Amino acid sequence: MTEEKLKKFAKHLKKKHNDLRIWAQTLGIEAYRIYNRDIGDIPLAIDFYGKYLHVTLFESNNKDTFSPEEMDLLVETAGKNLYVPEERILVKTRELLTGGKQYEKYKAENITDNIREYGLTFKVNLSDYIDTGLFLDHRDTRQLVRENASGRRVLNLFAYTGSFSVYAAAGGAASTTSVDLSNVYLNWARENMALNNFTAASHKYENSDVFTFLEEARKKKESWDLIILDPPTFSNSRKMKKVLDIQKDHLAMINSCLSLLSKNGILIFSTNYTKFRIDPAVRENGFVHNVSEETIPEDFKGSKIHKCWIIEKRK
Repeated sequence: MTEEKLKKFAKHLKKKHNDLRIWAQTLGIEAYRIYNRDIGDIPLAIDFYGKYLHVTLFESNNKDTFSPEEMDLLVETAGKNLYVPEERILVKTRELLTGGKQYEKYKAENITDNIREYGLTFKVNLSDYIDTGLFLDHRDTRQLVRENASGRRVLNLFAYTGSFSVYAAAGGAASTTSVDLSNVYLNWARENMALNNFTAASHKYENSDVFTFLEEARKKKESWDLIILDPPTFSNSRKMKKVLDIQKDHLAMINSCLSLLSKNGILIFSTNYTKFRIDPAVRENGFVHNVSEETIPEDFKGSKIHKCWIIEKRK
């Protein structure tokens, strides 16, 4: 690690901090990305979470990786230039997974905090999982949900920690149903809803495989006015009815969701799979609007961190 490279890294961090600090404070955003693999040979993601700094190293096939000493230098440089002491910096490595492997629980230190975002509060866990419980790149997608939720019955599939459900409730949803295979995440979703005083019986939680849930909902002739579908790229959980591959399975999932929409309902579908291509056949049953650019927030501008569509059911 050359001194020149460290200086370039430090200068870039200071500039990004100056550019984003006031923006975040003005909008009431306590968690945001300050560095997004901006310098090619420094593959880090660095996020502010309130008083904490969350640093992730992205593993690659490139054999030229950092030594522990070089990584320590980068983390020290980040802390110094972003004014965060060492004891409040969390460092992780996002491994390059192969052969159907999935991320397991990372640690068991339980370093948690409550983070404010657009007037709402979310619990994040900064230590125990590779992800924190709040995907920062979907901040404006969550706002899109809030803007479209008023008076609507909302279904949140692959709900994770329930942040979309919180935004739906904040937008005046008549009801929310959060569906996830993990009881850990569903309990976390309940916590997030409770943190924002959304504890009414109209807010429901379903511990289920999404494929099974959709089948049962069709049999019961249930319907919703707004459905959020934000699946993982891949999942081979033993609890699931089948292996999920977003590229192969998205058409069937979207069509299942469209069949459950009310007359004027909408589906918000998103994915973080960088190579994803939406099947043209989706347009046979729905009017498709690409809102990817509109849902990329300020701290991720210039990246293609996710893709997002609003899909309306054809009459």
